[in-house]
Amino acid sequence: MLHFRPRRSRALASLAASLAMLGASAYAQQDDSQGAAPPSAAPAPHSATPVKPGPNFATCAKPLYPPEALRQEQQGTVTLSFLIGTDGAVKASKIVKSSGFALLDKAASDGIGRCKFTATRVDGQPVQSWMQMQYVWTLGGPDPARAAADLALAVAGAERGDPAYQHQLGLIHINASGLERKPREAMTLWRKAAEQGYMPAQLSLAMGLRIGLAGQPDEALAMDWYRKAADLGSAQGQHDLATMLLRRDGAGDRAAARDWLRKAAARGYAHSQASYGSMLMQERTPESIEEGLALVRKAVAQQHAGGQLALARAYQAGHGVERDEAQAADLYEKAALNGSKAAQKALAELYEHGTGVAADPVKAAQWRQIAASPPAWAR
Repeated sequence: MLHFRPRRSRALASLAASLAMLGASAYAQQDDSQGAAPPSAAPAPHSATPVKPGPNFATCAKPLYPPEALRQEQQGTVTLSFLIGTDGAVKASKIVKSSGFALLDKAASDGIGRCKFTATRVDGQPVQSWMQMQYVWTLGGPDPARAAADLALAVAGAERGDPAYQHQLGLIHINASGLERKPREAMTLWRKAAEQGYMPAQLSLAMGLRIGLAGQPDEALAMDWYRKAADLGSAQGQHDLATMLLRRDGAGDRAAARDWLRKAAARGYAHSQASYGSMLMQERTPESIEEGLALVRKAVAQQHAGGQLALARAYQAGHGVERDEAQAADLYEKAALNGSKAAQKALAELYEHGTGVAADPVKAAQWRQIAASPPAWAR
């Protein structure tokens, strides 16, 4: 399992994607107030599986790991108390002990709310009763022996001058669990690989320069390396170069950024589909709106938060589509769980006023709290 240091930058977090995919799971277990034992079956990746505590527990739907929580490697245990009605439905719930991460708490609470239980019976008659449950959100990881073998392979390959292994070893120096973090060595390895034309290393080097991974940030040099990757056809390089150009003041910079976004969107890059699509929708001409909507929908199909947010706003305003408040609310919730602060704020307003959803002051307060909290990084 890859671990990140606290308070790292969001840009650095994305470097881990080059190393390995994380196995994530969550399971529910009854809290007997004395520490429940884990379930006998292994939890499924990227899911939450309830464990029957007894004859009064019925099957629950499996809530998904919130995408933003998964990206940030958030994990922990949520203890919930909930009221089971005479019909077996959950009537109310409250968090007894937080996981430390608002999105995990919210996902667990929503998951319990969708469960159906067998009501407690007294003298043969169903009665309302409170119950406690724990949702344990965990991230899986590789076998230590395999990790050691991968490290040895990367070291040997880097010593031979292989750019792919140089890049891999640099990532290990930054992200691997149980090893001393060596950002300067990582940057040196990435530069060697980047100078051989290895595109992934060019992207990692550019990001390291932009955020000052091993010293002071150097945006000019970062842009040079992003441009090299962009010229080689990297959609990520094209998008990141465009993002940096958009922060500058020159009209030529904005035109160049727009062109890079267009190229990256054409390559299927979800970030650029959302950004360029939103740009086109702001132009207000029917042709631009139609093209922009098509790109935004492609980003939504890839579960991109920016695309979900843009499409939600379109449905809410009836911009290029027929106004549909329920559809807007559904997209806002997807984007909110995907980490979009703007969507979290919008969703709080929808629940407060009952727009597109049933009015629910508790959910409104929950989403308002999540929106107001700073991004939480893995501990």
